[in-house]
Amino acid sequence: MSHSHYERPDREEYSVAPGVKTTSFILMGIGLLLFGIGIFTNMGADGGMTRIFTTLLHNTYFFLGLGLLGMFYIAAQTMGYSGWVILVSRIPEAMARVVPVFSVILAIVLILGWTSIYHWAHDGIMDPTNLAHFDELIAGKEGFLNPTFFFGATAVYLILWSVLTLAITNNSYAYDRDPGMARYKRSKVLSMIFLFVFAVSSSTALWHWFMSIDPHWFSTLYGWYCFISMFVGAISTTILIVLYLKGQGYLKHVNTEHLHDLGKWMFAFSVAWAYLWFAQFMLIWYGNIPEETLYFHDRFVNYKYAFFLNFIVNFILPFLVLMTARAKRSKNILMFIASMLIFGHWLDFYLLAMPGALKGAGVTGPMSIGFVEVGCPLLMGGLFLFLVFNNLSKQSLVPVNHPFLRQSYEHHTNSI
Repeated sequence: MSHSHYERPDREEYSVAPGVKTTSFILMGIGLLLFGIGIFTNMGADGGMTRIFTTLLHNTYFFLGLGLLGMFYIAAQTMGYSGWVILVSRIPEAMARVVPVFSVILAIVLILGWTSIYHWAHDGIMDPTNLAHFDELIAGKEGFLNPTFFFGATAVYLILWSVLTLAITNNSYAYDRDPGMARYKRSKVLSMIFLFVFAVSSSTALWHWFMSIDPHWFSTLYGWYCFISMFVGAISTTILIVLYLKGQGYLKHVNTEHLHDLGKWMFAFSVAWAYLWFAQFMLIWYGNIPEETLYFHDRFVNYKYAFFLNFIVNFILPFLVLMTARAKRSKNILMFIASMLIFGHWLDFYLLAMPGALKGAGVTGPMSIGFVEVGCPLLMGGLFLFLVFNNLSKQSLVPVNHPFLRQSYEHHTNSI
């Protein structure tokens, strides 16, 4: 676009379409029904409570993580003086507003279910006088894996994430009422604080909540791996919402260039995820140390098809399809790949959690998908959908007074 034709975009007020509300309520209703049936049918089964609470942990964190990584994206772009993203920034901001809600749910899940999820929480496992249950290796990690530190750290993670996401989004929304550089400078400070907190807590939280499900195993790549997995999911979700709003006549000034750049982020971090996936797997396979290979052996034996489907969906599919610039500028292709990647990284976190939790509960056997596994993501996904679109309806979709708005309005990339 020519600079001479620039006109500051007007506010865009979004009203939640009845179809969105209906869809979210239907998802929550069906999900609650199926999950309730799953609870009833699993109550008396071996490892039934472990399966229920691990599914809750998996899905609650997954949708919390979509919002948290949406906030990371905004904070990183703010610190990088990025202007092109401004016209789509209200979408990841709306996603970030779900963090306090899902933090409360996650806290409840962990309080009620931590002894069902974590093998290290079982009675006597760190007591050397309990010969029947004592585990020397787990006992050696008691300084990190103990209820005081676990719940204390969890409270710090969830409170800091909730406070900072609300502070950053509230400051962004205040641009619309209070123009001037003061708000922008405040956004830089808040983003810097968030990124510092996130740099530490994004790894340590996942060590506590997910890696400790397999207490005999650890990986120095685990925090980075989980971060990138959730980041791809957050970018994919952002793309789907942008495309939906464009299809409804909103985000009039978001053009193919913005979609192209979002597609590049999705493509690049799918490759980064695959790099870490392969690096972790290859080094452990090559080293062939029993206590390390056990983690992958369990997934090979009982979750083989899901294990390789995970790699195909999250790397091979986006790598082959999104290689060209033209593909990244196609709405239909972006919608398809983004949808597949959200499912793929949901599956990724399922494989991080469920195999180890069931094994810790003494349950072995091939992977099975039942009412619990189907109902919980529908319930949480419906809640996420409702909260995000409700948040979008409360503010202008265009941050009309942001100092970089013109840069986003005139955004153009060289493409082939």
